[in-house]
Amino acid sequence: MKTITTLFFALGLLLSSLLAMSQSKADKIYDAFDNKDGVTSFTFTKDMTDAFNIDHGDDGEEKKVSGDLQKIRFLSYNPEKGDMSGEAFLKKAVSMLPSQYKKYEDEEEDSNAEIWLLGKGKKYKECHVFLHNDNPSGNSFLVSFYGDFTVNDLEGLKATGKGFSK
Repeated sequence: MKTITTLFFALGLLLSSLLAMSQSKADKIYDAFDNKDGVTSFTFTKDMTDAFNIDHGDDGEEKKVSGDLQKIRFLSYNPEKGDMSGEAFLKKAVSMLPSQYKKYEDEEEDSNAEIWLLGKGKKYKECHVFLHNDNPSGNSFLVSFYGDFTVNDLEGLKATGKGFSK
């Protein structure tokens, strides 16, 4: 009986470690702010993301986000209800990203979006858009995209992230 119990314990430990490994390293940001004052968050899973298309541009220059989008996560922080400023929230959230995430250098000089990526070359598995608010008492946002997409999709993902924040 003791052998069976030990076997089930070992199997449970193995399964839980496999499930933990499948989680993104960036998910710790969402976990850290879960149920905190001033924070609202939600997740769209694969079935939900299939329900809408991400288009960007107009006047014959439309671009569609290509690739396989698996999940979208959204987090909003209201500094009037929380215990830190919006900028402090974003600084703390960005600092929680592991070193393998690289900052995308935006061509816009005065962009209020900061993009962090996980991937190599022109292929990415994760894109995290941190949206700063010019109003110090206004909400700050984090929109995360998970899947397989290319560098050509980044402007569309950034525009979509901004759209979520409106």
